[in-house]
Amino acid sequence: MSDPLLLEHRGPVRTITFNRPEQRNALRPDEWLRLRDLLGEIEADAAARVVILRGAGGRAFSAGYDIGALRQLEQRGIVLSTPEDPFEIALAAVVAHPLPIIALVDGFAVGGGCTLAAGCDLRLAGAGARFGMPPARLGVLYSATELKPFLDLIGPGRTKLLFYSGRIVDARRAWELGLVEVVLPDDELETYAYALADEIAANAPLSVRGTKRILGHMTGAPPSPSAAEDIDATIRAVNTSADLREGMQAFLEKRRPDFRGR
Repeated sequence: MSDPLLLEHRGPVRTITFNRPEQRNALRPDEWLRLRDLLGEIEADAAARVVILRGAGGRAFSAGYDIGALRQLEQRGIVLSTPEDPFEIALAAVVAHPLPIIALVDGFAVGGGCTLAAGCDLRLAGAGARFGMPPARLGVLYSATELKPFLDLIGPGRTKLLFYSGRIVDARRAWELGLVEVVLPDDELETYAYALADEIAANAPLSVRGTKRILGHMTGAPPSPSAAEDIDATIRAVNTSADLREGMQAFLEKRRPDFRGR
């Protein structure tokens, strides 16, 4: 079996590739934890200056969670979008990483894949890229940790538009929404991404890291303790509901879900 996550060294640039192209680079729970571990390795690498996240195969950046593997969470007593969820752990590692992280989006970035891209510092998209947040179509509720990158990036109104509708938008519309910084022809994307990474890597690393750290303090704020408790209770209620089980089963069976509001 091929490795689902690949780490490449190219000078001071480190590339992590999601390598499950037949599954649109969706990852299973343990693979999200491995992403956290790889980011930790890069943080400890004194020669690293910039990180690029990308998907293999040209069809997808990532489709987020492998829906077929989500039963593994239930078997472990883990509720989606809670602090013990492996995806939430991986996302937190991306957001908190001291190095600038660039999402190179070639193809689909939906669900967790779109969330992960939103949590990166910069998003570069090919003209054929597609973005979407379908949790409401599956009966899933995202946490404050998962919603915050969108809120900081595109604001509350556009975040609601993406999450309430579940629409898939093309790269141009994603740029109009502020979800991506650059849209290029697909065949120019990789060259541009690595040129930009090299340009950033050539700058003073303490200045670049310091800018990221300060901006991290300035964007948004964590919820108050009482709000955090309410958020946690709401997530656990929705993400253990019959509607969630129906949404996941309908996805696997490729049919329209029959949500009952319970």
